[in-house]
Amino acid sequence: MATLARPIYELAKKLAFRYTRLGVPAYPYIVEPIELATLVSELDRVKDVPGSIIEVGVAWGQTTRFICEHLVTSGRCSERYCAIDTFESFCPKDVEFEIKHRGKTREQVSGFGYLDFEVWKRNFREFKFLTAYKADCSTFDYSLVAPIKLAFLDVDLYLATLNALRQIYARLAEGGVILVDDVMRPSRWDGAYQAYEEFCIESGLPLQLIGNKMGMIRK
Repeated sequence: MATLARPIYELAKKLAFRYTRLGVPAYPYIVEPIELATLVSELDRVKDVPGSIIEVGVAWGQTTRFICEHLVTSGRCSERYCAIDTFESFCPKDVEFEIKHRGKTREQVSGFGYLDFEVWKRNFREFKFLTAYKADCSTFDYSLVAPIKLAFLDVDLYLATLNALRQIYARLAEGGVILVDDVMRPSRWDGAYQAYEEFCIESGLPLQLIGNKMGMIRK
């Protein structure tokens, strides 16, 4: 039976690839390829800068896994990596602001309610260098993870993005970087664009756009 198993398995794969869509490659990331390339480039650039790597707004963790794999394959398992999220959708105050002041509908700014903190942590238990924090990014105590050498910020809404930018930048190490996702307009998440633009103007920083939807801030 064992001698027959391999040919049957190979035949099944051939039939599946040729006559079904099971073999169609998928792109599992919401962020663009240039964002992932920039993320790796910046992770390598800040390798010797003292401080933490943080990801704010992690959803189910696809980008988190990408960063973890890069740190492991680069032999950087001694670095500190922190994931910060509510793990239960957007904060009501941020949603209400989008509806009342930015003209969004509740349907446009809803999502991620499927997340579960304990399940998320269990999915990443093999990465001992990763610490997850269940918190509102607007009120999280960033001194717990300071100094910060790289932050990947993906929280979509205006208030959350602006509040997080102000706090993260204040604790950003010299030579550090903040990468902000969803910096584009018009879009469902154009609150991130508005917050990024306003923060750069108030801080006297240049707008640096990467690809179609990433903003960069260096210190």
